[in-house]
Amino acid sequence: MAQIKLEGLMPAMLAPFKENGDLDIDGLKKNVEFLKDAGCSGTVCNGSTGEAPNLLKEERTAVIKATKEVVGDEFLVIAGTGAPTTNVTMALTEDAMKAGADVALVITPFNVIPNGEGLFRHYSAIAGMGVPLILYNLPEHTGVEIDFVTIERLLDKYDNVVGLKESSGDLSYFAEIMRRFGSDKFVPLTGADALFMQTTFMGSPAAILALGNIAPKMIIEVMNLAKKGGIGKAKEIYYNLVPIARAISDSVNFPAPVKEAVRLLGRSAGNPRLPTISVDKEESDSIRKALQIAGLL
Repeated sequence: MAQIKLEGLMPAMLAPFKENGDLDIDGLKKNVEFLKDAGCSGTVCNGSTGEAPNLLKEERTAVIKATKEVVGDEFLVIAGTGAPTTNVTMALTEDAMKAGADVALVITPFNVIPNGEGLFRHYSAIAGMGVPLILYNLPEHTGVEIDFVTIERLLDKYDNVVGLKESSGDLSYFAEIMRRFGSDKFVPLTGADALFMQTTFMGSPAAILALGNIAPKMIIEVMNLAKKGGIGKAKEIYYNLVPIARAISDSVNFPAPVKEAVRLLGRSAGNPRLPTISVDKEESDSIRKALQIAGLL
């Protein structure tokens, strides 16, 4: 397997919809161009921010193909392929790789709650397909946390398990992952929008963020400053981004706030699909104020 290098900002890309609810492929391509021009090193298709559970199989494939068409081999296309069961996850992973994805991002099973051995066997089945694999820890949504023993067992057996997206927001968990497993071959990266500066200071070279749809250049600048020890300037920019991160990070009705922020910035977003609903005026005004604090509006 060719070495996968996880570095820099890889936004968790939203899926824009037209007024009639159909997937907006033209709008998606424009959003991908925006992310590419901003200096991102990759993007995540069909993740939580991309409303993956609400996309049909054909739409998931269309998102990956359209993204790949824009970026070619210029940066990584990571595809969310997690599902409640192993056989469905494997099928989604196979579809994603055929569509042009470079890496599979697999959230822990949800609804079906495995024990430690079941979780290890689940990820073993995916890793056994030979695809570059990023584990995805989001216990607030799934009820399952990836334990250290499972990670250790997977890394002992598979060299294609290349990273872990950590979205619990628990910095002590992240620090322990870094201490035990962080390396050039296995990269812990944050998915917590309000913690990317901290995890960069802790040594993580990459982040997968919904906030990347909104202010990618600012995030990249903070990460680069943090890597170089530019604490003062990094904090100044970061503090202006925190209100946005807080405004979009509520686990209820996600990713509607992300879509509203992108809409306010004049780019393609559309309404989310049910059961997620568009934000109300009060929340929209709050998001607008956060964007103004960051100097984006």
